[in-house]
Amino acid sequence: MARTQEFDTSKALSDARRVFWDKGFDATSIADLESATGLGRSSIYHGFGSKRGLFDAVIQDYMDTILRPRLNLLHSPTRPAEGISIYLKSLSDALGKTADQTTNRGCLLLNTAAGIAGNDEALRLLIDGYQIELRDGVAGALRATDPMQAESRVLARARIVAGLTMSALLMARLNLAEALATLEAAGEQVRQWFPVGSPVR
Repeated sequence: MARTQEFDTSKALSDARRVFWDKGFDATSIADLESATGLGRSSIYHGFGSKRGLFDAVIQDYMDTILRPRLNLLHSPTRPAEGISIYLKSLSDALGKTADQTTNRGCLLLNTAAGIAGNDEALRLLIDGYQIELRDGVAGALRATDPMQAESRVLARARIVAGLTMSALLMARLNLAEALATLEAAGEQVRQWFPVGSPVR
């Protein structure tokens, strides 16, 4: 007879997330996860199969509850021309709240997975897919701002904003002030492309 799961999966993922975010995948031990989640080793293996299974579940939950809801801000139905500004401000506000923290800054996906993604095809594809979602979301907001832009210009500008955003997320753990300044630079670039009060170009 199969065992019945007797723990709150959402809480377990949240507790495990903090450990992976702080220590990274490789440096996190099963003992660390037991301590953080309050679950025994057998419960972790029964619920997730392995440390990697738990990590994958944490990353998927983070994508679903944190990253994609924020990316959806790029598609503001009421203010489509301001989607990029809304997204960048939301990201800056979120990073700003971590000013007093020494860990769990930046992006869990990039902080914990980038180091092992070069040798892990599944993680490499996940990170690449996130970057594409970000780029395409920015491109959509740019098209909404000025539907007459050439597609080559849209994609070039989308890559600039997405690249600055990814750089800021990677920098946040090391130098929060510089990360916030990089996001501000991305916003300033968008304002130069579309000055307030001027006709779109």
